[in-house]
Amino acid sequence: MTPANFEQEKNFAACYENLRDVMKLDYSVALGVFKCLHEYLSDGLNSNVEIDSAVKLPPNANFGASVKIDGEISFVVAVLAEKKIFHEIAEKYERFQLDSLDEDFDAVSELLNIATGHVIVRIAAALNIEEELEPPRFGETEKVFGVIKLLVNVGTFYLYIGRDEIFPAQ
Repeated sequence: MTPANFEQEKNFAACYENLRDVMKLDYSVALGVFKCLHEYLSDGLNSNVEIDSAVKLPPNANFGASVKIDGEISFVVAVLAEKKIFHEIAEKYERFQLDSLDEDFDAVSELLNIATGHVIVRIAAALNIEEELEPPRFGETEKVFGVIKLLVNVGTFYLYIGRDEIFPAQ
């Protein structure tokens, strides 16, 4: 394990302790989910992704997309950010200019759909269980919940890993 990976895992452990009631997953499962998402987000955004801390979602960072993994280990994964940063994440992922909030929601939903697809493949390989992905959800949430604050080259965004849906069905 490299020093950078050790630091990320240590930072994740601190976030997990603060968000245990939100995640409601065993630590090893939550860490595996985070590592897979971290790897994919780093590649998909072509950026180093650093953990800052566990925080309550700021009211202005309520633009997001989520995907629910359903099965024996059900949970929801979401990416949320301020509107401007959400747009930049979407464009960074798509690698071309996007012209509307709907296109931003579609891009980040696709990013999450693919990332969570990688997560369920790893869960199947590690635990020999098959999970299903529900269709992505997106929008602006008015809820307040615990998230992991992440830093990337375009700014700050927030990762939600938890049991509860944060967006209504589309």
